[in-house]
Amino acid sequence: MKKMWMVPVLAAAICLGATACADTDKSVDQKGANVFPVSTTEDTLGVAMGDVMPFYDDGVMNIYHLRDSKGTNSMFYHPIARLTTSDFIHYTDKGVALDFVEDISHVDASLGTGSCIKGNDGVYHFFYTGHNDSGETGFEFNEVIRHATSTDQVEWEKDEDFNLVGSENDFRDPYVYYDSTDSIYYMLVTTRADGKAVIKRYSAKTLSATAAEWVADANNFFTNTEGDYNMECPSFIQYGNYYYLAYSEQGDNRVTHYRYKTEHDGEWKKFERDSIDASGFYAGRLEKAGDKLYAFAWCARLSGGSSGGFDWGGNLVSHELVQNPETGELSAVIPESYKTYFSHEMTYNSVDGEKVSSYTFEGEKFGAYGVQKLSENVTRISLTIQSNDDKGNFGLSFGINGDYNNRLGSAVIAFDVENNRLTCYNGVSSILRYGAPLASVAFNYEKDKNYNADVVIDGEILTVYLNGEVALTARITDMKGSNFAFYSNGAKCKIQDIKFYE
Repeated sequence: MKKMWMVPVLAAAICLGATACADTDKSVDQKGANVFPVSTTEDTLGVAMGDVMPFYDDGVMNIYHLRDSKGTNSMFYHPIARLTTSDFIHYTDKGVALDFVEDISHVDASLGTGSCIKGNDGVYHFFYTGHNDSGETGFEFNEVIRHATSTDQVEWEKDEDFNLVGSENDFRDPYVYYDSTDSIYYMLVTTRADGKAVIKRYSAKTLSATAAEWVADANNFFTNTEGDYNMECPSFIQYGNYYYLAYSEQGDNRVTHYRYKTEHDGEWKKFERDSIDASGFYAGRLEKAGDKLYAFAWCARLSGGSSGGFDWGGNLVSHELVQNPETGELSAVIPESYKTYFSHEMTYNSVDGEKVSSYTFEGEKFGAYGVQKLSENVTRISLTIQSNDDKGNFGLSFGINGDYNNRLGSAVIAFDVENNRLTCYNGVSSILRYGAPLASVAFNYEKDKNYNADVVIDGEILTVYLNGEVALTARITDMKGSNFAFYSNGAKCKIQDIKFYE
């Protein structure tokens, strides 16, 4: 075990030196592996992914999503495209499924989120949002729920007569499911009522019902009691003996929340940790695949390009969810296929030439051990952490452009034992000034207890899975092009059993 005695450092490193990669002669052909894909595999486009609409069918996860592309003017944008995967590692681009209409008077001038469901007759039904701000559609409001059908998920036919209109400009993100208890189809819609953000529920006997045949419940399905923000992209899943409602906060926290109940018509409840991941995992939707439950969302681009907060559209992020059998609480964990596929162990050396394996930090001051830069392959890092007091923070730092120990880069993943958080900072200027958190999630650290962590890195996106309890996803733009380090800033701790896999 390598022991690091602390030495003071006054500023983060922003250097321009080059460095050797890890043992690239041992790298494997990952055969196009991509765990955080964008909307298209067409290299000349590189279009970002927006709201995700997962649909599992016959062993294939269909990742419908808003593609961040535009038409001939700013009125026309966001076609609904589709990726498919059977392992969450290799994705096939199926192109645009439903396109916007370049007509200023059409309700589909731009498209919003929806959902796909398969009828008993094998016909696929897609309910989605038509959006038009021009005022030329003939409708009082700018958002309308729309309907399309297909027999193969390739060719879709829009029902031009289906226009379900609410009573607000906010009326979108339909999620349709079949309720076997009530023997009816339900549609959840993000909207507002009486000045409050709500999720309304409509019902119909068949998926082929006209817009007029979808009838709204007398009461709201769910009302926001914790803020004024809209609850975007709802999804509803029964898993085991629990019912779950997920939605995303269109507000300051921009996280995917979830609620649960134990009875079909019971009261909604919440856990102390009521979110899936943090602000780097937005517009999350739940979907089952066989006996497993997953959550899908997107990690946004940054407002400053390489810095700043989260903007709109980015890369797909997929989490497997495990259910606590006693309480029903959900935890995001690393998909099992990641561990199976990315299992080729790599050797990484410190900047001093020693193989990276374990570090002990004595606390009090700052210290860091530099490591050679990451390869371009998808990389999984597994490690065990242990905090030996309740002070400071420690973890990984990225963006160190040179062979240096005792430096911080431009971003850190902090196991913050002092504040009981797992946090990403991407505006680090010194050991005293980390800047505002990019993303953060609560986690209680116990003294002298070991915690396992997996870090999955693909391009600019990183997810930390901590102890099978929480996940934190973030965008760090310079991970692959620079050195990184294991560091401690005033924390007495151990980082052990460090292994790298491709």
